[in-house]
Amino acid sequence: MPSLFAPHLGTNYCPTDEEASHIKSFLVEPESRLKRLDDKIAELQNELDKLAAERESLVVYIDSHKALISPLRSLPLDIVQEIFLACIPTHRNCVMGASEVPVLLGRVCSSWRAIALSTPRLWSRLHIVEPQRFYGSDLTLAEAKAAQRFAATKTWLSRSGNCPLSISLLCRPGETQFPVTMPSSTPLFLQALIPFAACWQHIDLTLSPAALYSILPLMESDVPLLQSVRLQYDNPFTPHRVDLGNFMMLRGSRISSFCGVGNEIVGESLPLQWHQLTLLEMTTAGPWQTSLTSERMLEILRQCAELRTCKSA
Repeated sequence: MPSLFAPHLGTNYCPTDEEASHIKSFLVEPESRLKRLDDKIAELQNELDKLAAERESLVVYIDSHKALISPLRSLPLDIVQEIFLACIPTHRNCVMGASEVPVLLGRVCSSWRAIALSTPRLWSRLHIVEPQRFYGSDLTLAEAKAAQRFAATKTWLSRSGNCPLSISLLCRPGETQFPVTMPSSTPLFLQALIPFAACWQHIDLTLSPAALYSILPLMESDVPLLQSVRLQYDNPFTPHRVDLGNFMMLRGSRISSFCGVGNEIVGESLPLQWHQLTLLEMTTAGPWQTSLTSERMLEILRQCAELRTCKSA
């Protein structure tokens, strides 16, 4: 709107007392109009808020009904199971975490939980990490954590039915410069795994030589499905020796892949059926001399007629 003071707007001009009085009188009508506009906007905004709330309510109402006719709900059970199985990681075993498949699937809704629990193959891959125990830490708390994870391991495996299993077990002592005097919970986890030995297909064990004694009694007949074995001591510098020559589980007729890490593993006369191996990895570690000489390695390779992949370090 026209103003007598237009030339001075946006400048540092200082009006006289008479001009200031005139400006105040001049702004009475614009300020009154501004108030009317603000009141109208508030009224319209109130109406708009009511309409938005009504719209949101309708959206929820419509979507909740549309969900009943969602194509996913009408998919056959076997298709849903295949979709679930496609979510399983292929490059590693599943961890026992609420944010990962298959546990995550069971947290979506009761229907998905029922499907997940009734699909044994979802539970056929498992990575277990023994809770670490540090020198001077609370033994009661450490035992409680181990017992909780042991129970979760048993529950997980019980859901796998008779499916071939891929299992990795990582057991490490506490990272400390002091001697670890607290008892290990490794035998507890092996106690959960051994009853399912008949279903082992791929097994990856990182544990202490002493813990290995728990599975040494297993015979080849106890692991009829076993195809690959990875064995590593939790401490590659341990001087402790275990007679792996009597580890008869390694004579399994289906074992085609073996990976051994550590001098006290690769240096042994392992009872593997070398002629059926297609993958072989032998890695030494630690300051102790290994009996895996070049001559011994060549002798092994001569027996590996089907070998396709080999790594030795």
